[in-house]
Amino acid sequence: MIYDKKSVISLPNNMNRNDVTTWALPEGAVARLGRGCNPAFAFSPDCQYLAIGNTIGIWVYNMETLSPIALWETERGMVFTIAFSPNGEYIAAFNSDNILKVLDIQNGACLTQVKTDEYITRMTFSPDNQYIAAASSRLSKIEIWNVETCEQVTQFTTDTEEAAFYRPISFSPDTRLIATRSSNTTNEAESIIVWNMDSGEQIAYLLAHTNWISTICFSPCGKFLTSGGEDGTVNVWDVNTWQKVQCYTDYGDVYRIIPSYTQDGILRAAIINFDETGLVTISVQNLESGDELYNDQVWGNTVEFSDADDWGNTVIFSNGSQLAYECRHEYINVWTPNYPHKRQFKHSPISFPSSTHSPKAFPTFAVFSDDGTTLAVKHHHEGVVLWDIASRRSRPAVKVESAGKNQFLYKTDNGKLYVASIKDDNVKLWEADGNGIPLIEGTGREYWSAFPVLSPTGKLFAFANEDGNLKVWDVQSGNKLYELKHTFETSEDDDNEDDKTICDLQFSFDEKILASESNFPRAHVISWDMEFGEEIDNSLNDNIITRILGRLLLSKLKPKSREIVHISHDRKF
Repeated sequence: MIYDKKSVISLPNNMNRNDVTTWALPEGAVARLGRGCNPAFAFSPDCQYLAIGNTIGIWVYNMETLSPIALWETERGMVFTIAFSPNGEYIAAFNSDNILKVLDIQNGACLTQVKTDEYITRMTFSPDNQYIAAASSRLSKIEIWNVETCEQVTQFTTDTEEAAFYRPISFSPDTRLIATRSSNTTNEAESIIVWNMDSGEQIAYLLAHTNWISTICFSPCGKFLTSGGEDGTVNVWDVNTWQKVQCYTDYGDVYRIIPSYTQDGILRAAIINFDETGLVTISVQNLESGDELYNDQVWGNTVEFSDADDWGNTVIFSNGSQLAYECRHEYINVWTPNYPHKRQFKHSPISFPSSTHSPKAFPTFAVFSDDGTTLAVKHHHEGVVLWDIASRRSRPAVKVESAGKNQFLYKTDNGKLYVASIKDDNVKLWEADGNGIPLIEGTGREYWSAFPVLSPTGKLFAFANEDGNLKVWDVQSGNKLYELKHTFETSEDDDNEDDKTICDLQFSFDEKILASESNFPRAHVISWDMEFGEEIDNSLNDNIITRILGRLLLSKLKPKSREIVHISHDRKF
């Protein structure tokens, strides 16, 4: 066994401690590039570890070195809910197969497991380490399992059908009470329900917030129950009387407030603020004194919202002193008691864009160089990176920071790699791993327009502007060849005028045709002659059969070799 310094977690002898790209690989694989996406975070009680469950499995990081020391549950992966036991001996993990497992913290071995009926969104251990409480995504019940056997001990349901979609859960320090969130669809109020663990009786129903409750926690002394929500408030109740004794407000434009008690009973909160410039502020404050203990500003959508399908960055705050949050889905920032300043490490996710999962999609998002030495990958949020196969190290395909991270990857018929970048309404085309000088620079692209498109040989480049304008460029000279007008179909529904945009652009294999498609109020395809820059077919001017054929034509124009699975030129990878 290889032991990390001061750590009880061990690695199997067949895992190279210094090369995480080779850890727990499936048979036949030579490397894993990236460490998964859609993470769930959990700190160990002593803050020695940070566990990250995601599409790959469970990564465990040492918080002193900020390095991974273990990788578990890779056979299936898709671990999106995790929790540490208070004694630090177990990790509970729930995957997308609806299987809840209790793992040994020393080696990741599964001690017991249970198949659940519903998808679990939140879970927590009881303070005495005997129970796991879990909330499903849609049903109005809390299920309690025995930690050692995973047998269900009891469950709690509400008296009304309106209360549903539980998320946060909290046990009282003596495990006598359990509290959770309930949403009342009658008056759109957010409430908290408290049950007695022994009798199963509902003993309190607290109208708490006007927007989604993200966090519920008891004070270490057990005398207070505290909640934080997306309405920008923190409420505190007296457990003996269930009367609200304190309400903290006036924190500005808030994404979320996450209250948490320190071990000695100090109430703090992680506060996530935003403004229209795109900067997000994450701060930690002592709520009673108002003192600010931590502050950081980052770009991008920095916190997931109450919508279960939202893809925002993950933020957790626990024990009043343990903060971890993603930065643009690439870096993880942490603030812990032993380090009173921000520390950052790169988790290196590779998350393929869901909008291009079609096997005919172009641009592509994973492709080998012709010499088989490099794998180019488009990240969901972090642009295009080039992985060196031999060293398993990555570098950005475009090293110019001002290019932005909204990037698209292309491989031409002659094997050259190109990257299109979009920042604000500016569009640029770059040679991958080039000299940092854009080949083409254009402006005016609408946010929801089709992806920029490069012709199969790399001679022509096009993107959609506002109001249906198409711009076509000659790549070699950098000159704009044509500016074309895609005419939208008229509609009596003026309320949806903003939906008028070009949703798809494709060149034909021989580069003689560019096809543009809009889909409001219905499918509308126009074909353009690239030799003369003229319209040659308009499905709007014909009957429904021609309209359908127009969509089929656009489909056939898409290069079919651009798939999620790509084989290197020498067929080795």
